[in-house]
Amino acid sequence: MRTTEHWFPGRLTEMPAGECRDLMGSTSVGRVAFVDEDGPVVLPVNYVLDGDTVLFRTSPANTIARHLDSATVAFEVDEFDDYTQSGWSVVVRGTASFVPADELASDERSLPFPWADGVRTLVVRVTPFSVSGRRLLPG
Repeated sequence: MRTTEHWFPGRLTEMPAGECRDLMGSTSVGRVAFVDEDGPVVLPVNYVLDGDTVLFRTSPANTIARHLDSATVAFEVDEFDDYTQSGWSVVVRGTASFVPADELASDERSLPFPWADGVRTLVVRVTPFSVSGRRLLPG
């Protein structure tokens, strides 16, 4: 349990788009947020950047596949250090769409490799309409 005697509030700063893109390229796991029949849901996915868009794979028979084609979504990546109480977060807001197989690169290495077992043949692209990021610097 953290005690407040050593806690110093950090400084929160907005990050420019280029820094957000660089940080998104430095990690491979993010969270996609969308709304299903029960309300908001956030699920982890591994991803790759394709230019300014985000690509991830999923199963054609899961909740993502049932709700994401042409849906407005949020995609978030972050990193935090409990010890220094610092970190960063990037949020992409955009439209999700399914990528037809004939539009995919022939090189499988350019696509995200799914960590979860099972068939993950459906590729989802998130095309951003906004990208924002914040960094928390230690106090």
